Amino acid sequence: MADKKLPKVNVEFGRSGDKPDAKKLRGMVCNPIYAGVGPYPQLIEDETWVRSAARMIAEEGSEQFLVNMLFVLREALKESD
Repeated sequence: MADKKLPKVNVEFGRSGDKPDAKKLRGMVCNPIYAGVGPYPQLIEDETWVRSAARMIAEEGSEQFLVNMLFVLREALKESD
């Protein structure tokens, strides 16, 4: 399994004031910060985030979702520095 490459990120990290598009909206779905992780306020209910994330996992696969989630978390935490 170590020889298999991970999928490429297929979402974008949306910043405040950005015009939302499909890639940015999908990036929001896989970003748990919107559910109130860490010092960030909760902007979406847990149930809504979990169900949206589960749907994305079912559609794209767990590896793709995790690659995307790692990307958006890194971008969000970069913004908070």
